[in-house]
Amino acid sequence: MVNPVTQGLLKHNPYVNEIITIKAADYMGFRGKLKLSNLICKGNYDIAVCLNPNVPFAVALFWAAVPIRLSVMPDFAGLTFRLASVFFTSLESHVGGRLVMETYMLMLRGIGIESNNLSKEVYKSGGADRKVQQILQEDKNIIKVIPMKTGIQKTDELDSCLRRNDNVCLSCGQTNKPLIGIAVSSGNKLKELGAGKIAEIANGLLDNLDVTVTLIGSYQDKDAAHNIIDCITKKDRIVDATGSLNLSELPALIERLSLFIGVDTGIAYMADALNIPVIHLAGPIDTTEQRPIGGKITIIQHKLPCVPCTYVFKAAYACKRDDRMCVTSVSAVEIVEAVKKLI
Repeated sequence: MVNPVTQGLLKHNPYVNEIITIKAADYMGFRGKLKLSNLICKGNYDIAVCLNPNVPFAVALFWAAVPIRLSVMPDFAGLTFRLASVFFTSLESHVGGRLVMETYMLMLRGIGIESNNLSKEVYKSGGADRKVQQILQEDKNIIKVIPMKTGIQKTDELDSCLRRNDNVCLSCGQTNKPLIGIAVSSGNKLKELGAGKIAEIANGLLDNLDVTVTLIGSYQDKDAAHNIIDCITKKDRIVDATGSLNLSELPALIERLSLFIGVDTGIAYMADALNIPVIHLAGPIDTTEQRPIGGKITIIQHKLPCVPCTYVFKAAYACKRDDRMCVTSVSAVEIVEAVKKLI
């Protein structure tokens, strides 16, 4: 049961049997909770695992008479949720300084699962490779997939490999340069780099490294991407992928990257799940409870008295200092130097 926005992340997961989409507005108020309860009741579930601890789900799962109801007690839980939490049969308290993923794994002990495996998985749609191939080929006449499988020359053989989801690497009239992805925006504007800073980073990369840079984002990021590209001096090595891919297609682009640069967004964790090196611009977050954990991760976060100010269960959306120094103080030069060490 997920928000419609994130449905694409689960659509092609072979371990998911059914996806039910529901918006937060659908279960507000008494009628909303009753509607949610009826929806859950129809599923005749034996166990419910609630990763988003809130009052509506605590109440609805209880009303639906799901026998085992697991959730997390946030470290910043309000009084209302603390009262409603009695409707869960098992709670795992999240404590500061511990990865929230570790808390989730500890929560599963309530159903007899003992594991400390924090690895992540992400799955792409069947036609995603073909679509990404077209984006890269049309934009810069390049096709890049990592790792490489060589010796493929015929179009029919390429088609066969793509259908089998084999890894293919072709160079179509251009050197196969490392592909660096940069996230254009963030859902939480407190963390956002901004078009000006991204343009600085891209120019620094293109001036100092023989790479291609791709801008990644939704259709709503198109204008920002255009503003960034207007400031780029070497436009022949920029790929604008904003608005071209949905969530189920995006992994096919991310897995082709040599490195990803971004603030604390879902794309950073997708790259981490796909074992792509990440330059993680942590900004205001508490990295002790949430961060990419792969083998090639560089976290850049300046030590400021106000950092961290936003947490998994207590998100901030505006800067109390009104200067977002945790983000703006990180220079493009610092980021480019970090890239040189990872790429």
